[in-house]
Amino acid sequence: MDKTILVLTDFSENSWTAIRYAANLAKKFNWTVELLHTYTIPIKDSVHAKMENMFLKPQKEEAESMLKDWQIRIDDEFPDLRCKTVSLAGNLEKTVLNLLQEKEYHFIVMGAKGKGMIQKAVLGSNTFALIKKSPIGVLAVPITFQKFGLQNIALLSNFKASEYDLLDSFTLRVPEKFNLSLLHVTQKYISPKQEDIEDWKQKLSAQFSFNKIDYVEKNAVNRLDYNMPIPRCIDYMVEIEAIDLLLVSYSPKSFFKSIFSRNLTKAIYRNLTVPTFFKRNLY
Repeated sequence: MDKTILVLTDFSENSWTAIRYAANLAKKFNWTVELLHTYTIPIKDSVHAKMENMFLKPQKEEAESMLKDWQIRIDDEFPDLRCKTVSLAGNLEKTVLNLLQEKEYHFIVMGAKGKGMIQKAVLGSNTFALIKKSPIGVLAVPITFQKFGLQNIALLSNFKASEYDLLDSFTLRVPEKFNLSLLHVTQKYISPKQEDIEDWKQKLSAQFSFNKIDYVEKNAVNRLDYNMPIPRCIDYMVEIEAIDLLLVSYSPKSFFKSIFSRNLTKAIYRNLTVPTFFKRNLY
């Protein structure tokens, strides 16, 4: 069965970066890309239904015209890519969640601002909203993305059962072995016991097939004279390990609650340096 990546676009350069990433991913595994744009108008009163249709028609025509332009742009850069375009009226979040009930998608790919960028595109807030609700997760791509790769994958780890679900979801979709780096953030320079680290690595290796599995840690510090918050620790480890893709498990209740704040997932999203696959955990 043909596998499809759903890519959401608001015609910003953020979303073009997401398209480039999805196109490379699709070409690697001979998948299809479906490019979706949604449009709405501010009229909410049902009394104005006729007026709403009046406004929706030109919006639909404009959306379809821009999708045709983007299809040409995609064909120019990725001539062998199987790609189709769809424009739908409605709220982006609700539209995508409805589509996920009707059709089977392999990944949802969306653009993100990237570290140090000012977010002007519509998809910014929508990306994080879908991270919290999408049952298949969201692969967020920063606008700074340059080179596609799937060789070095990192898992933000706190030795929790939810990490099995995240790895299982990812490895079932990506039919290729990779190097896995377990990234762990410590506090007060207290590291896990070495035997606990090795035990966790062995448990993961027994369930999943990797080329190799490594463990990396960085200590978070919040002092006036030296500041290394958790997102910066993650950036540091991602850089030294030359990570191609980061895996992050999201929980609406807490997130690595022993050391991480409830807003860490949003902080990570706002400071993306590499493509990151977020998935809501089931625990």
